[in-house]
Amino acid sequence: MREMKDSGVAWIGEIPEVWSINKIKYIGTYINGYAFKPDDWSSTGLPIIRIQDLTGSNNNPNYFNGNIDQKYYVVNGDILVSWAATLDAFEWNKGEGWLNQHIFKAIPQKDIVLKSYYIWLLKVAMSYMNDDNKHGIMMQHITLPVFNNFFIAIPPLKEQKKIADHLDRKCAQIDALIANAGQQIEKLKAYKQSVITETVTKGLDTDVPMKNSGVEWIGKIPEHWEITRIKNKFSLRNEKNYEADLSKVNLISLYTDLGVVQHSDIEETTGNKAVTAEGYKKVYQGDIVVNIILCWMGAVGKSAYNGVTSPAYDIYKPLQNTHSDYYHYLFRTKRFNGECYRYGRGIMMMRWRTYSTEFSSIFIPEPPIGEQQKITSYLDYKCSRIDKLIALKQQKIEKLQQYKKSLIYEYVTGKKEV
Repeated sequence: MREMKDSGVAWIGEIPEVWSINKIKYIGTYINGYAFKPDDWSSTGLPIIRIQDLTGSNNNPNYFNGNIDQKYYVVNGDILVSWAATLDAFEWNKGEGWLNQHIFKAIPQKDIVLKSYYIWLLKVAMSYMNDDNKHGIMMQHITLPVFNNFFIAIPPLKEQKKIADHLDRKCAQIDALIANAGQQIEKLKAYKQSVITETVTKGLDTDVPMKNSGVEWIGKIPEHWEITRIKNKFSLRNEKNYEADLSKVNLISLYTDLGVVQHSDIEETTGNKAVTAEGYKKVYQGDIVVNIILCWMGAVGKSAYNGVTSPAYDIYKPLQNTHSDYYHYLFRTKRFNGECYRYGRGIMMMRWRTYSTEFSSIFIPEPPIGEQQKITSYLDYKCSRIDKLIALKQQKIEKLQQYKKSLIYEYVTGKKEV
């Protein structure tokens, strides 16, 4: 058992006797990215590396084809530290590019820290810069003085290599398990979507005679079903709220993933927060809420609540023989979302609007009301079982991520020895 000593740093605790304590600014050089402006963007040149590129693929890159200091040039193997939004360190492996602001290029002081160990050290440091040091509401970030003066533990170079090699192996194994669980979640989500799509367009009876619906996105439907337009099943509701006090109304919002939710049921809302509810639209239980800009991405759903919502949304009241829950499932299928896009218009995808006139004109299946209710009951049961499986997989991922974080911490602070 090796001898330990108090590091004098609360988040680190005890460290091995031969380890030292230092500030991040003394173990490396940190180059903040260039503050590119929209006027700098180009369709040619090298891509501009932004925060979202560190955690995923950049489907809509911006390029720069001008002349700037070569210190902003990034190649594979460079260590990049995101100090805004995603607080983490990454080894870049996606090719050449230019570094955007809010990201440091971190270059280790080689006589103090090995590059292979350096990234693990920075990962721990970014995750343990506590909430008192994090700033910002809309986009969390670490200030440069906090980053520079954050204390970390430094082992001898020979031990750094052992720790880095061990963490490379162990974390690769954990990452593989996380990736596998993530793939299983995506398969379950795809299965859920296929079950919903098949059931809302084909019904529950596999032996019933079928007919051609005459609508491409719907395909064949049961022979006794009808085809109609949304305007024949829902009417546009446009009741305004005149109560300005937010504390006296039930404020609800629409999310692509979650559907319609009450603000009181979510811990924190994003985007611009309302200061008054005056002029908002009234919503009643069973109404369908539609985001005219994002309905082609799935931002449409049934409200389970009475309340008020943004005037940017369209509200649809169900008419006679219309079961909102059935159409909630139908309207959130990818095939229907594609129709919202086809009927919409705009100058760019993220500003693609499907106005009420066009939305109301979309063709939809119309099963008898009794079948609508049976389909809803079946899908409620089926989807709840799939959602439970997804939740279990997500819990597994969260436990693995927590285990990975604690593992890195224990080795990088000397609590465990390789």
